[in-house]
Amino acid sequence: MRGTTLTVAVCASLAGCAGPTYDTSPPFVPDSPSVYVAKVKNILVGLAPTDAEVAAVTADPTALTGLIKGWMALPEYQNKMMVFFELAFQQTQIGVTDFVDSAPPNGIGKGTQLPLLVQNARESFARTVLGFTSDGQPLTTAFTTKQVMMTPALMQMYAYFDAHRADDNAKVTDSFAKQNPKLMITLEASDGPIPIAESLDPNDAAHYMHFYNPELPKLHYSDSTCDGQDPVSINGTANNLWDIMYGVIPAHQGPGSKTNNCQVKNGDGTGWQLSPSDYTTWNLITVRPPNAGESTTNFYDLPTLRTTNELVLGTPHPGFFGTPAFQANWPTNSSNQMRVTTNQTLIVATGTAVDGTDGTTPSTTPGLDMKHAAPGSACFSCHQLLDPTRSILSYTYSWFYVPQTDPLYDAQPGLFAFQGVIAPMQTIDDFANILASHPLVASAWAQKLCYYANSAPCDPTDPVFQKIVADFGNGFDWNSLITELLASPITTNASATKTNATNGEVIAVTRRDHLCAALNNRLGFVDICQLDESDQTAGLSTIAQIVSGMPSDGYGRGATIPVLPNQPTLFYRGGAENICAQVSQMVIDATLSPDQPGAKQWSSSQPAAAINDFVAIVDGLTPSDPRAALVNAALTDHFTTAKQQGYTATDALRSTFVAACLSPSFIGIGM
Repeated sequence: MRGTTLTVAVCASLAGCAGPTYDTSPPFVPDSPSVYVAKVKNILVGLAPTDAEVAAVTADPTALTGLIKGWMALPEYQNKMMVFFELAFQQTQIGVTDFVDSAPPNGIGKGTQLPLLVQNARESFARTVLGFTSDGQPLTTAFTTKQVMMTPALMQMYAYFDAHRADDNAKVTDSFAKQNPKLMITLEASDGPIPIAESLDPNDAAHYMHFYNPELPKLHYSDSTCDGQDPVSINGTANNLWDIMYGVIPAHQGPGSKTNNCQVKNGDGTGWQLSPSDYTTWNLITVRPPNAGESTTNFYDLPTLRTTNELVLGTPHPGFFGTPAFQANWPTNSSNQMRVTTNQTLIVATGTAVDGTDGTTPSTTPGLDMKHAAPGSACFSCHQLLDPTRSILSYTYSWFYVPQTDPLYDAQPGLFAFQGVIAPMQTIDDFANILASHPLVASAWAQKLCYYANSAPCDPTDPVFQKIVADFGNGFDWNSLITELLASPITTNASATKTNATNGEVIAVTRRDHLCAALNNRLGFVDICQLDESDQTAGLSTIAQIVSGMPSDGYGRGATIPVLPNQPTLFYRGGAENICAQVSQMVIDATLSPDQPGAKQWSSSQPAAAINDFVAIVDGLTPSDPRAALVNAALTDHFTTAKQQGYTATDALRSTFVAACLSPSFIGIGM
C-alpha cells in the first residue's frame, strides 16, 4: 500500500492482541516555487506572480525574502495591510448607530455624510500603525500611542465627544451650552452662503453662529406652519451645533409656537459645513490634556482643525483601545462595567481572554463585584482577574467613555492581573504600558499573522514558529515578522513543519477583502466592490451588493481567533460566479468607463491573447508553470465549444473569463 506504513503488534495472548494498525497519513509533498510564490504575493498585494519571480526563487529559495520586501514597498501592500490592521485591532464592524453609546441620546445623528465619518473612524488606527511600522517603530507603540492619524472630520468627532459628556447615568454635561447659556444659533438660506470663518468669528456680529443651509425653503413638515421658514432660530447646544455641521435641521420653534414643534429634519447633504477634503486629508495628530488654564479644542472650529496637529481634550485616548471605533465596537453599560471592553483589549494585545483557565492569583482584588462573584462562587475565578483589571477603565471613563465623575469608581484605580502578570495601575497609561510589555504579545501577533496568511493557526509548539516569535519579541519589528513568517515553510510549505503536520493542507475560499483586492489589483479597477463609502454616493452596483453578502474576516465578542469562513458553500460559489459574470461585461468588448480608466480590456477578435492573459493574470499561473498549458487548453476548448453552440464571440469569451475567474487559484486563498 503506497504511502501507508504497516505496524504489526506482537501480542502475548490472542485476547490482548489489537492486530495490525496503520498510519494512513499521506506523505508530505512540498510545494514548488510556482505555487508558493503565487500564494505569498497574492496575500501581500493581490497580484499574480511573474515568470522572473518564480525563476528567481526556483534558482535560489532565499530570493523569496527579497521579493517579499519589494512587494511590501508597493501601494497595494499598504491597502491590504490597512485592512489587516483594522481587523486585528478590532476597529471594524461599526456603523453610524453604534456611536449612541458614545454620545447619548442621539449618537452622531443622521447626516448623509456620516458614513464617511464612520469610515474615517475605522481606518484611523490602521493608518496610524502603518505609519509606525513604516518608520521602523515597534508594533507595541500601537498600545501606548497618543498620536493618531486623523482627518479634520474625525478630529471634530473626538472633540465633540469631549464636549458632550454623559455620566454613568447618561446625564449629559454640555460644555458648549454651559459656556454659551443664552446663545441661539441661526440657520438661513435667503441671505446666501456664509464662510465658516465668519460663522465662527465672535467679532462678526452679523454672522456669528449663523450658518447657511439652502434646504430651508424646500422643507415640508407634518406641521405645515413650519414649512419654508427662513431663517430658523435653534437652541445653542453642542448636539444641535453638531447636527448643523452635517446639514441636519434640528428641532425648533415654528411661528407663534413656544415649543419645538418643528421636528428634526435630516438634510440631503447640501447644507453641511464640512468639505469633501475634511474626510480625505490625513495627518498625525497628538491628543493631549489641557495645560493649566488652557481651553480644550472646540469641536466646531473647522478652520483650526484643518491646520492644527494636536487635539486638546479632557478625555484620554491612549492606544488602540482608546479610539472611538474600538469603544463603539465594544460598548459597555452599568451592568457590564467595562468588562467587555477590557476583555477585548486583552484579546487584541495578548491573543488570550479571561476564560477561567488562567492560574494567576492576585493578592488583592480591587473592584471585585461581590454580588455575583464572591470567593468560592462559580464566577470567582474569572472575576478575580477581570474585575481588578477593568477597574482602571471604570476609574478613567464613565460608561460612555468620557471622564469618570462617580466617586465610587474614582477611588479604585485597579490592579492588572492576567496571564502571569500582576502589576498596580494608577492611570490608564499604566494599563497601556503593561499591555505593551506583556510576554504574550509576540506570540499573539505572530499568530494573528498566521491566520491571515494561512487561514489557520500556527502550531505553538512548532520550532519554526517558536523561532519566529522569539525573533519578533526582540524589538517587535512588524516588517521583519511579515518577511520571516511569509518566507518560512509554515507559509510556503516548501518543507515539512509541525504546523503542516497538525493542520494538514488548508484550502480556503478567497474571502471578501482578498477577493476585492485581487479584482482591483489584477484587473486595474478602482474599488470595484465599493468598499469605500465615498464610492457609494450614487448607490451600490450589482457587484457591491453581492460582495456585501460574501464571507469576510472578523472578530466575535470574547473570541480569541478571527472568524474565517473557509468553506466553498453553494452561496459562495453562486456569489463568486455572479461577480465574475459582472466583471466579464466590464473587461471584454466593453466601453471603457470613465470611473474605471485603468481597467483591462480584451477583444473577442483576439481570443488567444485574451486567454493567455486570463491564465497569467487572473489565475496567476506563469508560462513556466506546467499547470498553465493545461488551463490554457481547457479555457480554449471552453471558448471553442461555446461558439460551436451558437454563442457570439463576445459571449463566448465572457463565459471563458468566468471559467478562469472561478478557478481554484483565483477564488481559493493560500494555494
